Amino acid sequence: MIVSEPEQLEMDNCHDARSDDEEVGVSASDRRKPRHVRSGIRHRAGDESEEALIHGVDLDDEVTKEEKKEADGKVLRDLAINLILIGLWYLFSLLISVYNKWMFSPDHLNFHFPLFTTCVHMLVQFSLSSLVLYALPQFRPTGLFGENAKPEETTLGASPDCLEGSRASWFRFNSRAEERKKAQQGRMTTWVYLTKIGPCGAATGLDIGLGNMSLKYITLAFYTMCKSSSLAFVLIFAFAFRLEKVTWKLIAIISVMTLGVVMMVASEAQFVAIGFILVLLASALSGLRWSLTQMLLLRNPATSNPFSSIFFLAPCMFISIMAVAIPIEGFGPLAERFGELVSQEGIFRAIGIVLFPGVIAFLMVSSEFA
Repeated sequence: MIVSEPEQLEMDNCHDARSDDEEVGVSASDRRKPRHVRSGIRHRAGDESEEALIHGVDLDDEVTKEEKKEADGKVLRDLAINLILIGLWYLFSLLISVYNKWMFSPDHLNFHFPLFTTCVHMLVQFSLSSLVLYALPQFRPTGLFGENAKPEETTLGASPDCLEGSRASWFRFNSRAEERKKAQQGRMTTWVYLTKIGPCGAATGLDIGLGNMSLKYITLAFYTMCKSSSLAFVLIFAFAFRLEKVTWKLIAIISVMTLGVVMMVASEAQFVAIGFILVLLASALSGLRWSLTQMLLLRNPATSNPFSSIFFLAPCMFISIMAVAIPIEGFGPLAERFGELVSQEGIFRAIGIVLFPGVIAFLMVSSEFA
């Protein structure tokens, strides 16, 4: 029988395809390799299969066990890290609450300027976050301290040289296309700062400032009980921003928590209305700011780690608290009381008393964000 050349080529291709399909242990990507390479792969796969049969081991089971062990190890590591961060947050939160009560209470240091003190905390947090970002480049957002965009982030028509010189254009309004491009590059823009960073920073600053101010009127135990209601506000704002799905279970949790706070407040012997209102406002703002923070950490590359978040939020927090502190506390009484503190403790000790809680606040907020 005479076979034409095209038919012969077709038969050869079919034979090669059948031979490739029959090769044991050769993947689809390996079939595209030369035959002598595939032969080596087939022999290695056969040797491994034969060795597994000799020892009575199923390769699929072995891989599954290794993957399961690796997954369990990752879960345990994540759990340990989360427990450490939660423990650190409780430690720093307790330290700063006790310190602020000692600092602001008339029975102790009586430095009754919680809002101005919180402004100083914001400056300390901004300075420490700047130091961390400068020392650790892996935490820097694009454009900060000369940090360039990665090559794969510059595929939208902007060259790395152009991006490197664009730090001066951080805080100017851009077109929608430019905003989208900078957002994909992980750069901070005016629109993002005003619409996302600004509200989050204001809520955070007022939360801390009003909470500190309430300690002038109420006991630390009463403050702690009322501030626990912030968890309920967190869930309420999570529902509002669709970060959580509304369920009857979560509604029941919020109701029980709120009822518990009301029962604790009702039994408080030293109930002070103004202090209760201040700490309740702080709790509501705490719920708002954590929902906004969640969106910043997860949806904005420029604030995807605790240190860059503090770096961008601290100025907004400082401005929001300062706007409230000036009419309420006043610069004159502040200068007079700080002069008395310097005469009592000395200049360096007085400065340390004011700055030290800012360091604790930085560590607390970092563990919170993380």
